[in-house]
Amino acid sequence: MAKGNPNFERLRREYIFPIIEKKLLELKELHPDVDVINVGIGDISLPLASVVVSAISSAAQEMAHETSIRGYGPSEGYKFLKQCILENEYQKYGLSPEEIFISDGINTDIANALELFASDSRVAIPDPTYPVYLDSTLISGNNSILLPCLEANQCLPKPPKEKVDIIYLCSPSNPTGVAMNYDQLKEFVDYAIENESIILFDSAYSAFIHSSDVPKSVYEIPGAENVAIEFRSFSKSAGFTGLRCGYTVVPKKILLSQNEEQVALWNLWSKRQSIKSNGVSYPIQRGAESCFTPEGKKQISYQIDTYLESAKAFREGLAELGYTCYGGVDSPYIWWKIPGGFTSWEFFDILLKHCHIVAIPGRGFGEHGEGFIRLSAFTKLSKVRTALERIKNLKL
Repeated sequence: MAKGNPNFERLRREYIFPIIEKKLLELKELHPDVDVINVGIGDISLPLASVVVSAISSAAQEMAHETSIRGYGPSEGYKFLKQCILENEYQKYGLSPEEIFISDGINTDIANALELFASDSRVAIPDPTYPVYLDSTLISGNNSILLPCLEANQCLPKPPKEKVDIIYLCSPSNPTGVAMNYDQLKEFVDYAIENESIILFDSAYSAFIHSSDVPKSVYEIPGAENVAIEFRSFSKSAGFTGLRCGYTVVPKKILLSQNEEQVALWNLWSKRQSIKSNGVSYPIQRGAESCFTPEGKKQISYQIDTYLESAKAFREGLAELGYTCYGGVDSPYIWWKIPGGFTSWEFFDILLKHCHIVAIPGRGFGEHGEGFIRLSAFTKLSKVRTALERIKNLKL
């Protein structure tokens, strides 16, 4: 009989979304006409920018003609998109198009990145965290070291005290919504250089950064090109959650130890990509390319500013009501400190039953998420105002 992967038994964290869905269905069964405001899942709410729709439509039309139809594309992505990304985001760091790999989104690459490392690696993970980091580490059989994101440190992690091989980082953070400034990120890069560690840097929300002292890329830190992989996506910046397109930057300077020799991480990533990917569809990559046109930048900037306006309204509105919040400045997420000593699940139930608001209990993101609720600003400003009015009338 074939044997299952025993590491799946290490997944002790409850998967929160089915639980939330069940609670929501129970509420609607009791109150079919209830107006529920969902600020839980971090999905987009605005339609695709018209420039993106036009580019995808035009590319789809090309597929209808023998002279322009395309089959399998390059596993690493079409050159036109890689070059466009380079010119707009990475050329100033001395990188090349070959170091950019197009994929169907950050989630896939983040989950699969650990395949490139030894299975007994020590992996440092912020807590609370985006669940994929920890789950992928456990499934792969690696050892996890948690980096508490404590309120005393503005809900950000600090570099580990012991030596680790791999560090997952996300800035601006999902779930806390807090972004690392230059000095805070430099601490991690310096640690990685000193300890010969590799940083897996999730930069999914870089487009939301407006603060001058917050790096948009890990490569703004000197030496990062020797120790850091960067993951980016069009999902949140351009509303591609339903289209699936992202990219991973793997500098050729990063070296790993293998069989008492040194091997370029880029070589391993390139091989993995060619084995496991048949590429992202041509029309979708043309849509991604359109995001970098002048009109594309204008339309997408409007969408990001709209979400940031909702985040600001949430943050300031809750503060006016006397609550403590983090995030929501360079990020679409607000990390709300729960009042009254309730657990995060208890307060989730209170918001759902009494305010008809769906949020995410912080405990679902890890042990140190307890005591907080995550709110998503991927919604209309009118819904934020309605939600705040309901919270104002909440009697705890």
